[in-house]
Amino acid sequence: MAPEIIPRGGLRKLPIQQPEMTPPSEYGIGSLGPDSWSMGSIMLCEKVDRSAAVEAITTWEDSDGTWCLRYRDTPLTATTTPPGDSDVNRTYFCGNAAAMWLISPNVLCKVKGWIPGVTPEAETIKWVAENCPNIPIPNIIYSWIDPAWQRSFCLMNVVPGVTLDDAWNKLSNEERTAIADEVVTHIIDMVQHTSPKICTVTGTGITFHGWILGSAEPEMEGAHAHNWQPDLHPIITPEELDRRLLLITGQKSPEEVDHFVFFHGDLAPVNIFLDKDKNDKWHVSSIIDWETAGFLPKWYIRTIAGVCPAYLLDLYRNEWKEALTWAVKLTSSLGKHGFPEYWQWLRDSVHNPPKPQVFFPRPSE
Repeated sequence: MAPEIIPRGGLRKLPIQQPEMTPPSEYGIGSLGPDSWSMGSIMLCEKVDRSAAVEAITTWEDSDGTWCLRYRDTPLTATTTPPGDSDVNRTYFCGNAAAMWLISPNVLCKVKGWIPGVTPEAETIKWVAENCPNIPIPNIIYSWIDPAWQRSFCLMNVVPGVTLDDAWNKLSNEERTAIADEVVTHIIDMVQHTSPKICTVTGTGITFHGWILGSAEPEMEGAHAHNWQPDLHPIITPEELDRRLLLITGQKSPEEVDHFVFFHGDLAPVNIFLDKDKNDKWHVSSIIDWETAGFLPKWYIRTIAGVCPAYLLDLYRNEWKEALTWAVKLTSSLGKHGFPEYWQWLRDSVHNPPKPQVFFPRPSE
């Protein structure tokens, strides 16, 4: 059966209410001038002479000189008007929970909403570097948590190449198959690592994956008190997973599960970068966005790739049938390597949920 992307309607319906972070996420970083940045409530970043970087937390060399990160003399409060121009070099902005800036010619800073209990993406990337060294990942320069502004910051090098989404229409059918097979070799590396519970690599609850875990309980009547906050789940055992699936879908897990495997969680075409090697052959140069990674049921990997809209190619550039082709190639390669799929099970769960307004308690701090 071919994959069929389906909407998420029915699992969760919340009134439209979008309180922002304080200050809003798009103001997490501001340019103070050509070579100087304000970063959250506690950091400054600037280009300096190498000898002037002695009090820096970290430094890096870029094509235009030496850059350093250091603490500001007086931390800002959440009610302080963020200094600087936040529109300068902001390369990405997603709603009220995430944004990214180009700080120096080859270094980005990714800013995400954070609450206690969430494992920062940088920690997951460091774990992957140590445990799955063959998987290409971004190089992290430095990362930190800013509790006052409730967000995480991660300085990383710009990854080489272009997104799979941008490159896809340039690839032959054989090249597309080869890329899907290469991604699956990385997935196989991931799933060698197991856990008795659904959790992150640091042992905390994972975020997102509402398809099988449901949504966190609203903190106020009718809506999230802070909708930028991720759905942070408690650590989940196989028994608890079955309980949640029964409440959400009316069905137990499609396979008996006694352990969970490590998985990236969102191998969408915008999260995979491709580049050409010295022989002019396309290859995977980096896999980014590890914030939803964790230990999950193995059956979920191929199943979610076949039904989740995130796996679609850009619909502005592709007709519907063509937009499905990444999901088709990936799920086909996963099938060749023995990964099961339960698309009909998930389609039935989404279209016929017995309790569409089921919420689960957030983990206590």
